Amino acid sequence: MNVLRRGAYSVVRKPIKSILLLLVVVVISSFFMAGLAGQSASVNVQDSTRQAVGATFRLELSEANRHTRLDEATEKIGEGKEGTYGGVTTKKFEDGSWMSFVDNSFETVIPKDAEQIAKVKGIEEYNLITVATVVNPVNFKRIEDPDMDQSQDFGGVNLRGNRIMEMDMDVAAGKIKLVDGRMTTKEDKDVCVISKELAELNGLQVGDSLQFNQWDDKENSKVYSAKIVGIYEAVQKLEPVMSGDTYRSENTIFTDMNFPEKPSGEEGNPLFRYAIFKVGNVDQYDAVRKEIEKVDINWERYDLIDSNGNIQSMAENFNNMKQLSEMLLIVVSAASFIILSLIFLFWMKNRTQEIGIFMALGESKKKIWSQFLWEAMLIGVLGLVLSFMISPALSKMTASYMAQQSQSQAEEQKEATENQVFADGYTAPDLKLQNIEIEVTSDMLIKDTIAIGGLLFISVSVAGIMIMRKKPKEILSEMS
Repeated sequence: MNVLRRGAYSVVRKPIKSILLLLVVVVISSFFMAGLAGQSASVNVQDSTRQAVGATFRLELSEANRHTRLDEATEKIGEGKEGTYGGVTTKKFEDGSWMSFVDNSFETVIPKDAEQIAKVKGIEEYNLITVATVVNPVNFKRIEDPDMDQSQDFGGVNLRGNRIMEMDMDVAAGKIKLVDGRMTTKEDKDVCVISKELAELNGLQVGDSLQFNQWDDKENSKVYSAKIVGIYEAVQKLEPVMSGDTYRSENTIFTDMNFPEKPSGEEGNPLFRYAIFKVGNVDQYDAVRKEIEKVDINWERYDLIDSNGNIQSMAENFNNMKQLSEMLLIVVSAASFIILSLIFLFWMKNRTQEIGIFMALGESKKKIWSQFLWEAMLIGVLGLVLSFMISPALSKMTASYMAQQSQSQAEEQKEATENQVFADGYTAPDLKLQNIEIEVTSDMLIKDTIAIGGLLFISVSVAGIMIMRKKPKEILSEMS
């Protein structure tokens, strides 16, 4: 009986051991596939500030990348040192406390990046939206609630600059409507649109001008004027950035794109929170997205969010998910090698009599080892087939778990900094996990097959060396 027939017969003759090895191979292969799939998983999350449904894309800073850049800057500056790196400044105060500050260049959506994307065929128009910028009202009064605690409030109003006001998310969502005049356009300079309540309180109308300067240097800072071109009414209250009256809907003033940086003391140093891109033909939406993803910008910096609030992450799919997947692959590989080596070691020890008989009949150690390898490969092939059937479901479960862990980590980071108030008014998007899209590709199947085949070969070889290095006389003596 040749090696192949003998090996096949041995697999069938010892079903319990074969089934045990089969189950081990299925588990190892499935988790290996899960690790491979996790590296390319598409994680869909929903932003609580989702824009109105329409044929648009929104570009915003990746919170995961923001933390990465912040950690990198802190490391470059050095622990216990003052300094500046990559838009981050670390400073020690007289009371011994330390604080890190970030400038606008660190937090902004870069206008040139937005311009590059806007050139994509199928993009009809685009908008840039600034953060809510706090300024001091000079020649008018703001809306205040006498019953509200203003002790932590900035005592000002907030400006929101738009390249095209009609493309502002709150405007597109129908939260505000124009009651007089017009909205700001990309051709405008030093203009604004105010709330009906603010206009009534101050006796203002279209054509009047408002004056602003820095909220934290009211006496010495330069005063800038903006002409009122429109008056709006809030159909739905705008979400405030912080408590107090500064950020209430009535005190939100829409301006042209570049005006907020002037009275805030940041002229020439804008801070854009979002870029909105309008797709001309809805039927070409998916095709346009693919073209956007090809644009040569630093995608690690951003998240691209579609009309339904779903993020297409350009770098890491979700926070540190890639690293978690790589760790899973390493752990699975190491554990698999140890487990399989032990299984084959005990397998061969229990077959000492069989090995001794073969050797007594003149069979070479090489042929005996080849039979064990053949048995392992037969079981391995069946195990791979079964694992390929369950891998998609297991991969999705594993990726979902890793994404949840990533989100938990992000939430912990957010909690650690939630009491910090940044001068630029930046607030990280509140992301909620929607679903995980997993695609098991032929490339993954090939890699998994090679990995399992390699593990089986190495494990059988290691176990074989430990058993068959013994002399025939030693093996035969163990039979007695």
